[in-house]
Amino acid sequence: MTAQPQASARSGAAQSLTEWLRSWTDAQLVTLLRRRPDLALPAPVDLSTLASRASVRTSISRALDGVDAFTLRTLEVLVCAGPDASLSTVRAWFAPELAADVAAAVARLQEWALVWGATDRLHPVGTVREVLGPYPAGLGRKAADLYAAVNDIALAPLLRRLGLPPATQPRSGNSAATAVAHQLDELLAQCSPAERSILERLSAGPPIGALRNALTGRQLSAETDNPARGLVERGLLVPIDNHTVELPREIGLALRSQPAGEVTPRPPEIQALERGAPVIDGGGCTQVLETVRLVELLLNQLAADPPGLLRAGGLGVRELRRLSRALDTGEPVTALLIEVAFEAGLLASSTNADPAYLPTTEFDSWLRRGTAERWVQLATAWLSMTRLPSLVGARDERDKTIAALSADLERHSAPALRRQLLSLLAELAPGLAPGSDEQVLARLSWQAPRRASASRRSAAGMLAEAATLGLTGYGAITGYTRALLDGAETGAAQAEANAANALTAALPEAVEEFLLQPDLTAVVPGPPAPDLQRELNLVADLESTGGASVYRVGPVSLRRALDAGRTGSDLQQFFADRSRTPVPQALHYLINDVATQHGRLRTGAAASYLRCDDESLLSRVLAEPGLDSLGLVRIAPTVLICSAAISSVLDRLRRAGFAPAAESADGAVLSFAADAPRVPGRQHSRMSRSRTSTLGESQLVEVVNRLRASERLAVAVTNSTSRVAQQIPGVTSASILELLRTAVREELTIAIGYVDDTGTLSQRTMLPISVGGGMLRGYDPADDRLRSYPLQRITTVSLLEE
Repeated sequence: MTAQPQASARSGAAQSLTEWLRSWTDAQLVTLLRRRPDLALPAPVDLSTLASRASVRTSISRALDGVDAFTLRTLEVLVCAGPDASLSTVRAWFAPELAADVAAAVARLQEWALVWGATDRLHPVGTVREVLGPYPAGLGRKAADLYAAVNDIALAPLLRRLGLPPATQPRSGNSAATAVAHQLDELLAQCSPAERSILERLSAGPPIGALRNALTGRQLSAETDNPARGLVERGLLVPIDNHTVELPREIGLALRSQPAGEVTPRPPEIQALERGAPVIDGGGCTQVLETVRLVELLLNQLAADPPGLLRAGGLGVRELRRLSRALDTGEPVTALLIEVAFEAGLLASSTNADPAYLPTTEFDSWLRRGTAERWVQLATAWLSMTRLPSLVGARDERDKTIAALSADLERHSAPALRRQLLSLLAELAPGLAPGSDEQVLARLSWQAPRRASASRRSAAGMLAEAATLGLTGYGAITGYTRALLDGAETGAAQAEANAANALTAALPEAVEEFLLQPDLTAVVPGPPAPDLQRELNLVADLESTGGASVYRVGPVSLRRALDAGRTGSDLQQFFADRSRTPVPQALHYLINDVATQHGRLRTGAAASYLRCDDESLLSRVLAEPGLDSLGLVRIAPTVLICSAAISSVLDRLRRAGFAPAAESADGAVLSFAADAPRVPGRQHSRMSRSRTSTLGESQLVEVVNRLRASERLAVAVTNSTSRVAQQIPGVTSASILELLRTAVREELTIAIGYVDDTGTLSQRTMLPISVGGGMLRGYDPADDRLRSYPLQRITTVSLLEE
């Protein structure tokens, strides 16, 4: 842990956060920028800017999201204690044995610039109170403030019950608060067990509850002896509107055994189970192979039958169900694969008048890579995406179903939560697995209570997604996932390369052959090579997966291969080359029979036509009831024409049980599956942003050096005896021009106040060499680079002493 800022010892008179930061060492500033990287991007021009940025609500909220439960409770206690609270005051809220832990928590808050000042006068930074909300430490507001907000009519019954004379606000509110405080022990002793249970639940936080007609006091007919209403009548709960009551802070503190509440400085333990690194990696590799296979199958399905976009954006529920049936997976898994493929740039929507989801040109490049490289691209996309696939199918605030690929899935905190979950798993030694997901979620709730309380369901969904994608095995993080998470130290590109190498070593060796069985099944004894898997998906139907995959060859699958452009000879050769066992004679017969029937019926453009040497087959087509809408007309014994497009004719005939083939003008068989539809790839904007959101150590040191230089410059400008300011904004005065010319003539270093394009004022130093054409030109002493500044943007000029 970084040493506490020295100002607590030697600079107790600091009157602002800026003065407090000036007392910090360079190492402490670097630590602050590392822990709160948003303060360094873009680089602050001086410590005042840094202090201002550290006080902004969004920055404080982001910092508090990474604070553990005990440190957060310490900060909440500091807020409750009031202005200028001391460390001893904060310690009094906790058990005596936690005194050292409280001091360490305060030091952490100072290091994060969430609290500033000496230990005898601590100040929460900026908008900390607003970010923590109205109920810090789970405590309500003070009784006097609550009673002061209740109207006189609603307060009159309480005054009578407490034996107080009628009065109006603010006297009535103060009187009620004082009386309740004096009679608190007696009022609490009168509570029934049900009333006591309500008070204890509210004292643990949050201190508000729902009660209808809270202000009017009118009891509903359905209510019989409502304990909450009895608490309101005795003044132990205060109505803040007609539907809500609040427990005053003083009563909450009286009910607690410790004022700070039940909170521990140590994280909950995870009961680790010994699994062994090879077993964990093996479990993850099984899911890796399945994920890569399913994504390829999914995108091929989308290319064959592209689903349209909903009017509000996203993928319809029916389309999601159709894809789930095609993949033989549940809808949550299908939604996850769709979202990951979309984020990885393998899937996008077309931009025509009737947009649909299609694979991108990147998908073809992805197919040519190895299994490890393909998975790393998917895993990196999942880690970086700002979307929550686990919400697909849930109801939004308008009670509408959340669709896949819709804007309702956006959650900007998702990438940080995923990495925090995996980092928590990575704390366990290799080969160890957590006892349960609940233990992991409990640990997360302590490490990041603000983030976990708002996203517990999301965190549970992320653990399930990590297991589905193969980032974890048997609940534990795999070795190749550890390599992928090391991007902060090694760089994203190197981490991805390391992860791919580790995964390649962990994956079983791909097989290039299969075993044909007499029942026309093909058993692949291991993960199939990519080209073998693509051919098998074409000529056979997958029946089961696992350590060995089983494919079944049938007439439908063979026709699918023939429709894709394969010939009967191609199929015979494929099975002969790739099977370790002899090709069953039944398969030879089946291939010959299907190939003989395939293409006997031909279609072409008339809009389209059908021709066949078998007149009886054409007669069967004409008699088929489901083909009436094609508008088939017989113009010769062996020729039919119709008004539908060739693709529609082929699709309808195949659905009716026929086996047509398309032909060109010279009679050659055409394959419409040769060029699958694609859309241009998307730019990975979110992924690139997430990878460049932090600075390296050397860059942080450079930012601190610039801050120190800015501070020295400010002191030099203050001590300068020659300083001229702009009198009229945008107008360069004669005195400024004269001082600039003097500096050029005598080669003097100057400091200028300069307003940039965004309107930000900063100080710049330079050695001027010329003034003319509305520009000041000179060299920056820091790097000797030539710089130019418009004169109208220069607000002040100061001569600096050598």
